Amino acid sequence: MKSNSLFIRSLSGIVLVLVMVGMTLAWYDPATGVPGTTFYVLWTIVGLLTVWEYARLVKRHLADRTAGARVAWYVIGLLYIAQAIVLVMLLDPMMVVTLLTVVWLSDTGAYLIGSAIGRHKMAPTISPKKTWEGFAGGMLFAVGTALVWFSLYWSTQFDGAILTWGEAAYDDHVIGSLKWAGFGVVVGLAATLGDLIESKFKRTIRIKDSGGIIPGHGGMLDRFDALLLAVPVAWGYILLTGLLG
Repeated sequence: MKSNSLFIRSLSGIVLVLVMVGMTLAWYDPATGVPGTTFYVLWTIVGLLTVWEYARLVKRHLADRTAGARVAWYVIGLLYIAQAIVLVMLLDPMMVVTLLTVVWLSDTGAYLIGSAIGRHKMAPTISPKKTWEGFAGGMLFAVGTALVWFSLYWSTQFDGAILTWGEAAYDDHVIGSLKWAGFGVVVGLAATLGDLIESKFKRTIRIKDSGGIIPGHGGMLDRFDALLLAVPVAWGYILLTGLLG
């Protein structure tokens, strides 16, 4: 039974990655940074499904709260989800894929290292399975992923501009590497905190999974919880550091 569950989780995870990356980059023009129509279709669907799932959970599990309390839950949660989706749609599609892979591999690293050597609980009352060892593994994976993206893709994206304005106007490779390592750090931290925020929400309403729309992974909030906070944090870091040139 466990092997069958792992197979379903792995298969649905692969399909999800292919759909997310494929629709984000379909008909994308790297020269102009203009997304294809599928980019907006995908992220609109993700946003609407996540909002629907959240509203359904609040309605079902917080029915005994006062009307004012329920309104507050609706407004705060819906704004939290909406801001991330809107900011995603304002990013270069390749940067969206970069951000997704940093978040996903941060989660993978935390799981692998935490499962192997995790001993010290990070937030036992909120997320009992999280450990400090897993957190460290997640951060290493996040930084490593960001540096790989910089080396293989982002460091070569401004060659034309350098020919026009001169290399002095742009970071050298060392500075660029440090900026991208920092990007991995802040995104890894935000992803972890975003995951903990959703875990706290689920404990508050006493559920295990936010839904069952993604086989083996739960609901939309379960799958995109880390991204909801990572997106605005990544935006702030990009603006503060001039990461994209």
